Amino acid sequence: MLSRVVVFVLWAGSLPFWVGCHRAERALAPDAVTVDEVVVSGGDEVPEDALLQGLATSASQRMLGTGIVLEYEVYDENLLTRDLERVERYYRGRGYYEAKVRAARVVHLEPKRGVRRVRVEIDVDAGQPVIVRSVKTPGTERLPIDTGHKRTLATAITEAVQFRPCKRRLGTDLCADGDVFDEKVFEKTRQDIEDVMANRGFAFAKVEAKADVDLATHVADVVYGVEAGSRARIGRIVVEGLEEIPERKVRAQLGLRAGQLYNRKRIRGARDALAALGRFSNVEIVEDLSQPESRTVPLTVNLKEAKLRGVRAGVGARFDVLKFANSVLLGWEDRNFLGGMRSLSAENRFGLIYFPMRFGRLEAPIRALPEDHFRLTLRQPSFLEGRTEGILRADVGVAPVLYRLPDGADPHDERIIGFFKLKGTGGVSRSFWRQHLKVQPALNWEENVPTTYRRQGPNPAGLDRVRVIYPDLFLDFDFRDDPVSPSKGLRFINTLEAAGVLGLGDVTDFKVQPDLRVYLPVGGPRVVLATRASVGLLFPQDYGQSLDPTFGEYLNPSSAAVISDQAKMLFRVFYSGGPNSNRGYPYQGIGPHGPLGFLAPTSVRCDFDPATPDPSICKRPLGGFTLWEFSLEARYPIWGALGAVTFLDASDVTRERMAFRANNPHLSPGVGLRYHTPVGPIRFDLGYRLPRLFKISKQELAGEPDPGTLLGLPIAIHIMIGEAF
Repeated sequence: MLSRVVVFVLWAGSLPFWVGCHRAERALAPDAVTVDEVVVSGGDEVPEDALLQGLATSASQRMLGTGIVLEYEVYDENLLTRDLERVERYYRGRGYYEAKVRAARVVHLEPKRGVRRVRVEIDVDAGQPVIVRSVKTPGTERLPIDTGHKRTLATAITEAVQFRPCKRRLGTDLCADGDVFDEKVFEKTRQDIEDVMANRGFAFAKVEAKADVDLATHVADVVYGVEAGSRARIGRIVVEGLEEIPERKVRAQLGLRAGQLYNRKRIRGARDALAALGRFSNVEIVEDLSQPESRTVPLTVNLKEAKLRGVRAGVGARFDVLKFANSVLLGWEDRNFLGGMRSLSAENRFGLIYFPMRFGRLEAPIRALPEDHFRLTLRQPSFLEGRTEGILRADVGVAPVLYRLPDGADPHDERIIGFFKLKGTGGVSRSFWRQHLKVQPALNWEENVPTTYRRQGPNPAGLDRVRVIYPDLFLDFDFRDDPVSPSKGLRFINTLEAAGVLGLGDVTDFKVQPDLRVYLPVGGPRVVLATRASVGLLFPQDYGQSLDPTFGEYLNPSSAAVISDQAKMLFRVFYSGGPNSNRGYPYQGIGPHGPLGFLAPTSVRCDFDPATPDPSICKRPLGGFTLWEFSLEARYPIWGALGAVTFLDASDVTRERMAFRANNPHLSPGVGLRYHTPVGPIRFDLGYRLPRLFKISKQELAGEPDPGTLLGLPIAIHIMIGEAF
């Protein structure tokens, strides 16, 4: 069995690579010579990657260092000649003013797959670097002390200087341990000093940067002359370009007023806050610095309103091991509702599930099960204060609770229950650090009322309404370069919930789930290595006993106590598996499994045999209290908007609190395709489950699910919109 999986993994994983290779070959001219590799030697003093990215002559793009070529680069002798000049300029800009290209060789390689190839070798003599001997900031001694800040202005300017001067060797004028004079660092330091002063009110400050470079001794003396001038205040603020949105709301969101001490950082933050509202297609704040004698800086806020009202509609489908369904989405939004820049949106998603049709069970449906979800959201900017947004949300919906049908089950005899859900949320949202941190506390009231889709006798005792009332705190640190298709940066999300803390509701627990995502560009500008790590911890106080094998009622899943406990867990515990989790498993396919009492009677026996820890063949997801998930994914282009991924997912869910198992990682390597659209990539993922690498106890094995197979293989297929993370 293992050999079949390995062969399938290698075969499926190679498909996108060969597609990219075939596409690259077709794009070549018959007499083209491709660049197989570009090597720079002799100049280890500067980062080679940054140097190569600035050259027009570049190596053909490969898949993560393999021999699979995604896009060929054609060799051009004229481009190489200009690149040699670029190499010397690059080194000189990094402080190596005597750098010379000693040789440039073009080595012809053996053709591969009919493609002619060369390796370009550039040999550089970097020479002796210019070291920073001294850094002076004349003018800082005349600056005010600034008693309102922890650091004086002079100290802040000194800390903004990124050069470390050298130490003279005893008895000589020779320098040691100093920084190499870098022209980019030189200019950035000048800008940073200006920003430091502008953030303290010196809008008209001037910084004159000079560098005296002595090539004979290979040292540089750096001077940043500071002329502060007088402190300035914000002058008249004019808002232009508004049509429907009231100006008073814009000014409240700006958080700026005439007479305030000038602060460049605060002005940039005001611009970002307006742009983040989503009401404007263009936001620009123009500063008038033409009259320093006035000691004021008038501001002009140029705005262009975006489309404030819209209707959206769409259709969708889902086909997996749980169900085959289609849905229709209708939505409407007004982002200037009643003229107060508040946003009111309504969205309804109606769908039909064709029971029991699904992956692995292609049979005619015997019944269409309706599901519906309606959401109404009101957002009020400048709630309580200028940058805080108030949020009210109402959700109403109904949907069946579906599971994989056990082998041999007759769908005509299956009980299908669902829940009517009514949820209200009220909270506020506030962004900090130029929109990089979002803090969103809220209070949630949720009612879940059981309903029967297919009645097989009366509802069992214990299946009652589940009321969950909880405050939550959502934190989002987002430093990605793009929220839809990120290529670099990181994002950290953390959710805290405390159900029943107010003494209300049917459940009491504490729930926390941190989630870290990191994105790194590797192997080319469009190749991205993405990773995600998440942990979930749940601490229930008045439910969850039915997950404990020592609980007496556990042996009787049809008891009212167990049914009530399992109904509460439906809305609070953790599951793993699915398109945004472990992609080698179906939705909720990882975690403790066992008989669900509220599904009785069924067409298969779900009794628990006390003589064995296996609750017969009727295993359904029960969820768990401890979750960990980890994903590693390489994303790379194939052709135009089409891309591919390779991934490795791992996760586990356990019954116990704070119980992390490393011996049951549920490893799932896989491959996928991406078609990038303005609303996000359409993705197809195929994950395959590897056999267990470690032994686990019989008791743990008994609670493990049997994910089944697809096409006779231990795989899962997912088709979605949006990246997995």
